Amino acid sequence: MQEDFRYHVKLVDEAYYRNIVSCQAACPVHTNASGYVNAVAEGDYRAGYIQAREPNPFASVCGRVCAAHCEKACRRGKIDAPITIRALKRFLCERFGVEVMSRLPVAREERQQTGRALLTGPVPDNTATIESFSQLSKGAAKDGSTAVAVIGAGPSGLTAAHDLAILGYKVTVFEATSELGGMLRLGIPEYRLPRDLLSLEIEEILELGVETRLNTRLGEDFSLNDLKNKGFQAIFITIGAHKDRSMDIEGIHLDGVVSAVDFLLNVNMGYRVNLGDSVVVVGGGDVAIDAARVAARLGEVYDLVTEGTLATVVDAARNALRLGVKEVHIVYRGTREEMRASQEELEGALDEGIILHTGLIPGRILGSHGKVIGLETIATRSVYDENGRRTLDAIPGSESIITCSSVIAAIGQESDLSFIRPEDDIAITTRNTILVDPQNLATTAPGIFAGGDVVYGPRTIIEAVADGHQAARAIDQYLKHEQRQVVEKGWMVEATPRDLPLTDHRYRPRINPAKISLDRRTGISEVETVFGEDAAREQASRCLRCNIQTVFDADLCILCGGCVDVCPWNCYKMVKLDKIDGDEKLREVIKARYGITLEEFQRNVEARDMGTAMIKDETYCTRCGLCAERCPTGAITMENFHFNEELVTEK
Repeated sequence: MQEDFRYHVKLVDEAYYRNIVSCQAACPVHTNASGYVNAVAEGDYRAGYIQAREPNPFASVCGRVCAAHCEKACRRGKIDAPITIRALKRFLCERFGVEVMSRLPVAREERQQTGRALLTGPVPDNTATIESFSQLSKGAAKDGSTAVAVIGAGPSGLTAAHDLAILGYKVTVFEATSELGGMLRLGIPEYRLPRDLLSLEIEEILELGVETRLNTRLGEDFSLNDLKNKGFQAIFITIGAHKDRSMDIEGIHLDGVVSAVDFLLNVNMGYRVNLGDSVVVVGGGDVAIDAARVAARLGEVYDLVTEGTLATVVDAARNALRLGVKEVHIVYRGTREEMRASQEELEGALDEGIILHTGLIPGRILGSHGKVIGLETIATRSVYDENGRRTLDAIPGSESIITCSSVIAAIGQESDLSFIRPEDDIAITTRNTILVDPQNLATTAPGIFAGGDVVYGPRTIIEAVADGHQAARAIDQYLKHEQRQVVEKGWMVEATPRDLPLTDHRYRPRINPAKISLDRRTGISEVETVFGEDAAREQASRCLRCNIQTVFDADLCILCGGCVDVCPWNCYKMVKLDKIDGDEKLREVIKARYGITLEEFQRNVEARDMGTAMIKDETYCTRCGLCAERCPTGAITMENFHFNEELVTEK
């Protein structure tokens, strides 16, 4: 059996190098995480902030609540633990992001030197509430600029508005609620995302000339046809997924059953919510964890709504008994490892005393006099079919009851598409989402685009930002009647010894930013703190610098094996060609170089000595450079790989 073993290999090309920089490849907007992390390590914070901010108008938000696809993909995670990329972004934003706007003038002045100075003069009042759609002026501006409507003021809509305004369009954002930000404001708890920070980041978008219309709901206050009649030449629909899916069980209509999105929205809007003294949250995603942790804080925050302004007063007596919810449970059908929620957020919830029950499904909600008194749960077991697919079956007789006064359902969300009329010609998928062309987010109706949750279902903030960018590019192309495409360009620059990682970085452990103590986690207190400078630079220095590549020149290689011997992590192997396999590109190269096919190498014993492949396992490479230093012919060089994306007009 060992005789048949083959290494599956890939040819080294530009796409290979891009994917090796796994943090950047995994980011939906291709943020150069490696670039800003290494800028922190070198103390060049201004350059680091620029790299973090360039592709993302919500850099400060993402420094706190991004799903951090980059960290999940980080190659360092295969060795011990990923780089603290998100926390390092926050470290940079604390110095140059909107965070400094509320601090000393010198800090604001320093931020302006990044090349992103705020507009001078008073902030324009672009926010308005209209009593009827007829009050809205014609879409076309007096200066002749083209008008674009964005429906929904979440991260996707505001990102599109940001980009379109920069491109010179007159952009109006229509928002159904009284606040801008979508689920950033209405769904994410303030202890994770401070509202003043969110407002400052949104203000920067408005300062580009973006207008907004609040309390203006599509399907009630206006229609898509109304927008067209008002002169809007393109429309981007990004209304989110604010409807919770309901549990189809007995007792769902009892007083005390609430959807997670409605619960979070009401709390974040400043309304007092009475859940009683014991709550069960059903679900395993981030919304479920947010709902559980907010519920546990209800008694420690007094929300006052006065003249439309939310003021929050945190209980100063931190040792006082909790006045609201005393016990919070989370019920999830699968295992803890299968929960979609961030493990970091889950651990934070458990630290705060929230009780997790796994392997349980809700059976029915129990009530008395019309009010919730408990949740009956049923244990599950895994059952596999002939194809290895698993389902969870209820175990008869395993019913148990969790006593509670409220049940919060967090089992998924969907969009409300009731606004769509037959004359709109917008197709809907079987998943109750808007059908779009994934290449440009165009719907089946000309000039109407859609993105975010209303197309893909609930997704992460940075994915919504990516949709906003994509929609803005597509709308610009549509309005200018141009065929344009994103072209990726890569190039190499010789690496210097200074570019290589520090020799001891391989042994430095991951350390997360400190969290405030449990006795201080009350109300809106932000749980996670920011790195100090020394800690940030030390954590940034753990980066393996995947942008630095070992480049081979096969014509110079004499197969001496020096690189194989010197590599401290056993990354290299020299193998006969019959021991490798790969795609069609590999086969073409072998046929061109040796005159026979890869299959002939694998079948013909006499042919096996004709060629040798040098293969490398990138998993554990630390870019130490010893292989290049050892190579006697200069066949290996250390080079810095760069790539960017450009919009190119097709001729």
